[in-house]
Amino acid sequence: MFLIGAYVASADGSETKKASPLDFLRADALQVNIVARVIEPNHQTVWHMESTKVTISGRAVQVRLEGDNVLVLAHLIPYLNNDNTILLVALGQIWTPTADNKGFKYYSTMKSLPITPGEKVIFFPFGMAVDQKANVYNLELQIQVTPYSVANKSSSATPPDPPDPGGK
Repeated sequence: MFLIGAYVASADGSETKKASPLDFLRADALQVNIVARVIEPNHQTVWHMESTKVTISGRAVQVRLEGDNVLVLAHLIPYLNNDNTILLVALGQIWTPTADNKGFKYYSTMKSLPITPGEKVIFFPFGMAVDQKANVYNLELQIQVTPYSVANKSSSATPPDPPDPGGK
């Protein structure tokens, strides 16, 4: 049997809600807002996507971006410190085909950033990409980590995606 929540009747007949196990999970949950963008050399955004995920401290949120000739994975791992600051570890992995299309090149990058809750940071998992016409494009991830309880007090937006039990 799993207890979701309970009400306790008091002597005057009123009901008081007791904390549920989900309340404890929400208290430690972190909301990760991600905006991924591809930017042209003239600083115009040619593609973007937004995502909101919920996780707990130390559990990765994964962003997967696939193109015709590139696969980019970003693993974002927020660690909530005792002083309520956050250490954000961002791991980027990139696979691109070789020039002869007989294999793949693999690149990776890792950054750790101390941030404050709600602060927006930019992570460049790919650096720059160059197409056949020698145009340079940047892929950037804007990341914002906020305690779930704070993020949902001020927002009446659509609820975020539920945590991924596989950590993906």
